[in-house]
Amino acid sequence: MRASSVVRLVVALVVAACVPTAARAQGSLYVPLDDIAYRYVDALLARGELRGLSLLERPYNAAVLGAGADSTLAHSQSAVVRSYAIALRTALQRYAVGPGGTGAATALDDPRFIVNADVFATAQSSGERNLMQADARNNVTGGVGARFAMVAGPVAALVHPIIDNRLNNDPDFAGRQDRAIAGRTEDAYVSGQWNYAELFLGRIARNWGPYPVQGLQLGSAPYTYDHLYIRAGTDRVHVAALAAKLDDAFEPDGVYARYFYTHRLGVSWKRIEAGVSEGFLATGIGRSYDLAMINPVNIYALSWRNERIDGNLSLGGNLAYHGGPLGNYTAELFLDDVQIDRGCNAVCKEPSSYGATIAAEGMPFWGDQKLFASYTRLSGLAYRTPQYAEQYSSFGVGLGQSFSDYDEARVGVDLALVPYTTMRVYGAFRRQGQGDYHLPYPPMSDYRDLPGFLLGTVEHVARVGLTGGTMLAPGLEVTADVGYNHVTDSGHLTG
Repeated sequence: MRASSVVRLVVALVVAACVPTAARAQGSLYVPLDDIAYRYVDALLARGELRGLSLLERPYNAAVLGAGADSTLAHSQSAVVRSYAIALRTALQRYAVGPGGTGAATALDDPRFIVNADVFATAQSSGERNLMQADARNNVTGGVGARFAMVAGPVAALVHPIIDNRLNNDPDFAGRQDRAIAGRTEDAYVSGQWNYAELFLGRIARNWGPYPVQGLQLGSAPYTYDHLYIRAGTDRVHVAALAAKLDDAFEPDGVYARYFYTHRLGVSWKRIEAGVSEGFLATGIGRSYDLAMINPVNIYALSWRNERIDGNLSLGGNLAYHGGPLGNYTAELFLDDVQIDRGCNAVCKEPSSYGATIAAEGMPFWGDQKLFASYTRLSGLAYRTPQYAEQYSSFGVGLGQSFSDYDEARVGVDLALVPYTTMRVYGAFRRQGQGDYHLPYPPMSDYRDLPGFLLGTVEHVARVGLTGGTMLAPGLEVTADVGYNHVTDSGHLTG
């Protein structure tokens, strides 16, 4: 997007903020997905609270979470559950721009500002963030972060830079790792939020799909990247769309510009929530944004062919059931390269790729203790095509999940034993094939005999662990995931 277009967008947000108050909602800051607040959100959801939240689209904003916490405090009789709501309320204070910590301003002529900072330390025995695929990078690092935010009427804006030396040990981090101090802009955006629409420009992690796991088509595995986000409609029926410029691909014949587009139609009825989505990764030398793909209500599957836009199309769908005290149940399906053409050349004979997730959270067990389970499978050729520039990734990390060609089952108990402390004891088993979206696509001669799932020597990982978070005091937080991995055929080497 050109600089002049960005300026026009920001001006439009400011002008829109000046419309009469009755025609607009109040803006609120987003709560990033890595915040400890989500430990308490998930714990409350598992116990039938926060029923107004979507189970398939994150992040949430501070005003929505604050209202949910207040509702829990108003009726819950469980001391531990009430402590989770209090801890959530406390965690939201860092985004509390408005009176009472709601995260919303009261009027355009009374803008609210916030400046705060974090000091943190990380101790880890793996630089890889996905602990089922842990490496052996042992280290202890420190860091600091700051937030500068404003909410004025329907406009919310925030910038969140961090200095975090953990980045020097993360294989997913694409920046320089040879510096004494590592940092990045974690979140930065300006957002206009109205009763029936939102316009967002900036960076924050998003996840579309079952909330306990990474989404298959749009997940939070990559480091945050800048994007344009549009949402229109109500909680009952709405359309959401995202457009982003990705990193370039350097090919022998030139530099390929890469653009990512995805949109989703979401509907909810009583306890059921569902959505259908399309994703499109467009590439080309000298390419720019395609308005046909930015249009949130266009149908990519038709425009892609009719307007001859080079790229790769994927389809998705997800479903959720809000069971309250009986638990929440979610599922997602991801499809790519489904061949429907007749008389197609050999390129169109490439095998289809797919992914699927099912998850259950908050299943009844004993008192406030709950059971959970999930299963995810992603095929061997997911997130790549014969065109290497169409790799479904941002700086080498999948736009949905960070690995392909694997399946993983996870079961456990969500414990509510200690106030202000969430604990989940779990066991997990993973089969990881050698299908890696970073590798070139297999040659055409291999298509017929190519297995669709678990390519090559399969690595097996069994893990038992404990994950959770606690608020020792306001402003003093600890989160952890500790466990033991048993690996066979490590590194895809037999034995």
